[in-house]
Amino acid sequence: MLSRNSKPICNIALAAGLALLTATETAALSCLPMGPGDVYRIVSEREDAFVVIEGRVSFDEALLPQYSEADPSATEEPIEIPAQVTGLLLGQRMFDQPVEGEIILEAHCLGPWCGSLVSGTRYLFFARQIEGRVVAVVEPCGGFFFSAEDGRAGDTVLQCHQGGACPSQLPDNFDGALIPSDKE
Repeated sequence: MLSRNSKPICNIALAAGLALLTATETAALSCLPMGPGDVYRIVSEREDAFVVIEGRVSFDEALLPQYSEADPSATEEPIEIPAQVTGLLLGQRMFDQPVEGEIILEAHCLGPWCGSLVSGTRYLFFARQIEGRVVAVVEPCGGFFFSAEDGRAGDTVLQCHQGGACPSQLPDNFDGALIPSDKE
């Protein structure tokens, strides 16, 4: 489904995104405002195989995880949801490689907050290539998916990809941010 001419991007964004948006059980989820330029910069520095796709994503929304206080452990593990994508893959210079086929949406929850998307919507998203499958992470703060309806997310990624300024939506400092320790 995906061309080997695409620039490999990476896998660390999930860990970085989840580390930056960690919330305690009693606190409200507070998401950092990462934009497509932020995610592009994070994943482009890694060697893992990531691709960037701009296209329409269709899937059964009923399969998205829903938190339930009756069974909070039911959403601890990610849920894989089959999806169809039709769009363009980021090649060496631009979104120029048609792509159509199945991908896997890996939907995550963080406590009572679960990732969600709207089926049939056009997104710009970052996906991993894992053992012949294309896997796109859907997390509570939306870190890997951006609306592509107006084209701005794609313009930002192209600007980054072509070596231009890569705008950030992250705050200048992280005063008050809760960053988890690797030692627990």
